[in-house]
Amino acid sequence: MRLRRPALTLTGLTVLSIACQADDSPADQAAAFVVEDSAGVEIVESSAPAWDGDGWTVATGPSVSIGRTSGDEQYLFGSVRGAIVLPDGRIAVLDQQAALVRVYSPEGVHLEDWGGRGEGPGEFNFPVSLFPYRSDSILVRDLISMGLSVFDDRGRFGRRTIPPMRAEFVSGLRELLAEGSAIPAESCCHLWGPLSTGAFLVAHPEMIPTTGSGMQRGSVSVAIIPDSGGAADGVGEFRGGRYLPGPTRASVPTTFQFPLRFNMAAGSEGYFATEGDAYSIDEYDANGRLRRIIRLAREPRPVTEEVKAAHEAWLRERLLAPGAPIEGDSPEQVLQRRLDEPYPATLPSFFQLHADPDGNLWAVQRRYGAGDDGRASGMLDYFIFGPDGRHLGVIALPDDLQVYQIGTDYILGVVRDELEVQFVHLYGIDKGGRS
Repeated sequence: MRLRRPALTLTGLTVLSIACQADDSPADQAAAFVVEDSAGVEIVESSAPAWDGDGWTVATGPSVSIGRTSGDEQYLFGSVRGAIVLPDGRIAVLDQQAALVRVYSPEGVHLEDWGGRGEGPGEFNFPVSLFPYRSDSILVRDLISMGLSVFDDRGRFGRRTIPPMRAEFVSGLRELLAEGSAIPAESCCHLWGPLSTGAFLVAHPEMIPTTGSGMQRGSVSVAIIPDSGGAADGVGEFRGGRYLPGPTRASVPTTFQFPLRFNMAAGSEGYFATEGDAYSIDEYDANGRLRRIIRLAREPRPVTEEVKAAHEAWLRERLLAPGAPIEGDSPEQVLQRRLDEPYPATLPSFFQLHADPDGNLWAVQRRYGAGDDGRASGMLDYFIFGPDGRHLGVIALPDDLQVYQIGTDYILGVVRDELEVQFVHLYGIDKGGRS
């Protein structure tokens, strides 16, 4: 049950609403209607934003900025892999290079560091993600050990658990590898975050098809692992990227331009998932039961000749630029291989999801087209859906802002300057009296 729908192009750090036709009734302008199908799953489809005028806006500049180009090492980030606001307003930043969670005051002043590199309790080898956990704790995932470390809000180490993600993935992989029908895109698994129950939402790597003709979709298996360390409960299989199976130079199926990406987000009552090819998002409860399908009544955006030309110009500029990070073959050979990748008929829809504590869902779409740099216009459109699944409106944010957390009245993320120095920024959200 997936409808196909068109796109919006918006400008500025503000919410823009799409006007209804003049003969639309007030009921139509509510922007959503609800249908219950035979399986008891609620379907909410919006044809226009519920906001009938100005909606939420995001500040054009950060209210808090953490980071420096030189000086005190406590403000020099090597590789930020996560950032969250703690319940009392302090800001925790995971620096992978330092193997530390650095903690700052609400104003951005360094307070203390948690963790450190090592094998002992509360230490990390290669930390890759940071999440709020339960009421006031944090959760850090280590890639090498596959361990999940829990700290309380004062930085005191609580426990480490190693979910059986790798073992279960390897076990299920043997049959596919024996058949030769698919290969994994990564060596192991992805933690999408903790659920409200304390369980962990995980996905095994995308399986890339190696057989078949024409465009084939990869597959991603999703599971919920109890925080007690029990066996994973498989809760679904989703479609991943687009591929052309068959022999290639690297013995890997050919990928398409504008790749699709399966994406998830843990919410306050469950989780969300989208396959990126249509304006449709599935909402599940914390036990993996599908409870709602959220849709926009619009078609996917077509890949036009204008979009192709802009994209190819961007590829040339990026891959042939002095100092471009090219390994192995010459930049010209790498560029030609990228140009040889086939184009799909349509552009991706949502490629990223964020859930805020008020039950709103933020679904991110990248812009393409005239005036763009070939990949994007420099802006991302955040489609906002309310707790009831209605489409509320759209906020445009710069695509150089990597968002890690969206709160009730803030967005926390990371930006880079022209020297690739990282800064953690917090931007206020003005909801103008709207909840």
